Amino acid sequence: MTAPRPTPQTSRRALLGAGAGLAAGAGLSACSGFSTGSDEAPSGSSEELTMITWASDAEQPAFQALVDSFVAQGGPPVRLQVVPYSEVLTAVDTALRTDSPPDLFRVSYTDVAAYRAQGVLADLPDAAALEPAFLPAFWSAVTDEAGTFGIPHHTDTSMVLLNDEAVASAGLTLPSRLEDAWTWEQFADALQRVRPTRADTYAVAVNWQNAGAFRWLNFVDQAGGRLLTEDLTGVVEDDPGALRALTYTRDLFRAGLTPPNANARGQGASDLFLNQTVATCFAGDFLLTEIEGGGFPYSATFLPRDVNASADLGGNAIVAVQDSSRRAAALDFLTHCAQAEQVGAFCAAATVLPTRNDVDASSLQWSVRPDLMQLYVEQARAIRTPLVEQVVVPSFSAVNAQLRDRLDEAFLGSDDDRTALRRITDGVASVVGA
Repeated sequence: MTAPRPTPQTSRRALLGAGAGLAAGAGLSACSGFSTGSDEAPSGSSEELTMITWASDAEQPAFQALVDSFVAQGGPPVRLQVVPYSEVLTAVDTALRTDSPPDLFRVSYTDVAAYRAQGVLADLPDAAALEPAFLPAFWSAVTDEAGTFGIPHHTDTSMVLLNDEAVASAGLTLPSRLEDAWTWEQFADALQRVRPTRADTYAVAVNWQNAGAFRWLNFVDQAGGRLLTEDLTGVVEDDPGALRALTYTRDLFRAGLTPPNANARGQGASDLFLNQTVATCFAGDFLLTEIEGGGFPYSATFLPRDVNASADLGGNAIVAVQDSSRRAAALDFLTHCAQAEQVGAFCAAATVLPTRNDVDASSLQWSVRPDLMQLYVEQARAIRTPLVEQVVVPSFSAVNAQLRDRLDEAFLGSDDDRTALRRITDGVASVVGA
């Protein structure tokens, strides 16, 4: 998402569920779910709100600007508790279990449902007024039949980045509109034509490493397939689209177009692009600041398409805690952050994408590669609600871990494609709803 994701070691539902203790080292005993809070306010000002978040060097001042503008409009101060991304869920869980909950926290879309299922999140009272301003796929990431739990603050997604030297050597003309994105067949042909920039250069790396395993589902959705059933309670077995996606992505390894260490447990795709092990890679917009330091010119084009154009859901929500003694003020801060001016300013500063349909991306003062950020904005139009629904189920961390392990076996193994797909779906079926 907007920071490197840690490898899931346990499902979020297992971590949050009844009888589960915190991660090793927290030093707290197990309990039956979260407490319902205490009557005492956390230490500090009785009016000051607290928000747990992670933040890049660009994001931290952008969050502070949100706080400052909220205070300038008469809101209470908000104290930002900034922790490393790899520690944010533990920080939130520890605070919830020790009766000292934050008033707000930042959370990846794929983790919202786990907290919502435990009754942690406050329902947004002005959801009906806000909803029309947001693109449906992102609104659905924080909404279910019980209500809307937080604001879809921003998004990010993947595109294909290409080393300009490799593009020139292959004589490629890059599609510049989403409607003209390469088909799977055209993309495979382009990869075959790419000429190495170094002796050990491969054509491509896809960003499905470790906790990015869910991005393989882009290919499934592009092929018109599904991993989870429409009611999201089970797994679709022997799905033709999923089989087509698995064959296509395994062929990247079988044809020697991607390095073996670009597998699901391997080295990050953007790292392989930066060190020029691959000539092209799939990468999120939030990585552009890092890739700009690579020392070579590069371009971007859209993800390949099949039956559908489809892109992965990235980005994060901001949520308020139900048991906060300052819940009303926290919800006011969410509403403030959700306004078009604030969304646009944050996205431009942090190199992420707006989720509101009324933010004019062409008018934003992007801090990095405005030419490519405009393309990413267009790519985000391909984030489809049917795929979003499958990656925001409460058990998704466990689902994603199964995808990582089973895809790793499939990419490097010798099973036939149908058997490899059955191993994936059996693994996912073992944790869906768990």
